[in-house]
Amino acid sequence: MRSFYFGLLGIIFLCGFTSTLPTTKFSDTRDGIRYAAVTIGDLQIMTDNLQFQNESAYCYDNLERYCKHFGQLYNYHSLVDAAGNLKGNICPKDWRVPTLADWEYLILGMKPTVKRSKTGRLIYHISENYAQLQFGGFRSHEGKFFFNMGKEGHYMTSTATDDGWATIKIRRQGKGYDLTISTDTDKNRAVSCRCVQNKEG
Repeated sequence: MRSFYFGLLGIIFLCGFTSTLPTTKFSDTRDGIRYAAVTIGDLQIMTDNLQFQNESAYCYDNLERYCKHFGQLYNYHSLVDAAGNLKGNICPKDWRVPTLADWEYLILGMKPTVKRSKTGRLIYHISENYAQLQFGGFRSHEGKFFFNMGKEGHYMTSTATDDGWATIKIRRQGKGYDLTISTDTDKNRAVSCRCVQNKEG
């Protein structure tokens, strides 16, 4: 069962799963772009950021060369219709945008040590970036500015409330990486996407 509550990771992180080397390679039939994936527990996650272009996708600094390396940046509205209901999938066929529960499961599988920041937020420190998460920065909610490419990676979920959107941040820390979860991200902020699917078999 993969329904972990936010913060439960801080209790059961010692039960982390083993990540294998990339076991899946496939092409997005919509644009022919090829991706690889790594298996963590019973989920597969792409090891490259999604590059599929739609009306709610942006390149960092509006430069196409950054999309080719870091993928597109998407806001929450790329996932929902005008009424706020989840609509068609931006991921390749048979893949999906991860929920917050999916991300919690993946973070647990990367065997983090857990501490709290001065503000009380949980920080999940991993020694190895199993999912090869990238540092593609983000587009501000105003749509005018781009921040922190090469310093931070920000990743979308399909989970949101009236108060905001759940996103994941990764940054380098010492010889490893710190992951944090925000549940109140502005829905107009554009971030990277890693698609997931359940492991075959």
